[in-house]
Amino acid sequence: MLAIGCDSTGGAVDQGIITYDISYPRPIEDKWMEKLMPSEMEMQFKNNQINTELTFGLGMIKIGFISNTEDKQLHELLKFMRNRNVSHRGTNQIEELLEKIPPRTIELLPDTKSIVGFLCHKALVHVESPSEAYSYDLWYTEEIKLKEPNWCTPFKKIPGVLMEYRVERFNVVMHFTAVEVQQTEIPDTEFLVPSKYKEISIEAMEKNLEGLKNI
Repeated sequence: MLAIGCDSTGGAVDQGIITYDISYPRPIEDKWMEKLMPSEMEMQFKNNQINTELTFGLGMIKIGFISNTEDKQLHELLKFMRNRNVSHRGTNQIEELLEKIPPRTIELLPDTKSIVGFLCHKALVHVESPSEAYSYDLWYTEEIKLKEPNWCTPFKKIPGVLMEYRVERFNVVMHFTAVEVQQTEIPDTEFLVPSKYKEISIEAMEKNLEGLKNI
């Protein structure tokens, strides 16, 4: 396993793991919730498949997303204590999910910089947050081989893999910055929903996620 930038490979990376540092630009009012929030995220990718996982509360809660940019299916996983649930979303259900996230406009700009060895391009994002509108710089790279990597996110307009960006949900702003890219072989099983996960409706999953705020 190697931690690399594209300059050392001579071509686009086609499978591996991206590790993101997570910070919180807006103070979280609930100090107990603040302690539960994750400090990093891992994203595995291979053959236009993506597996992303966030760990909350010292491992007590895990939220994952498995997607395939070819068949346009998103599997949302939630592990809480011994309970393991999954819900499935197609393109219509994803649009419904994105409607719950503050709307934004995106400007693609000519600026570039390097993040962990990858040439990244700049975009300016304007977010109409219900508490206070804000703007920030987003950076993405086209040197990681993934077709339409942002198809199920608010960043569909971005033509590359996100290396620095923000997401707001439940009035919490999370700032993600790529700190390492590892080129390594990923087993195909990493992109399958584990058999221990029980399928539930999208509505039930939303209710479960909302309930996490009250833990």
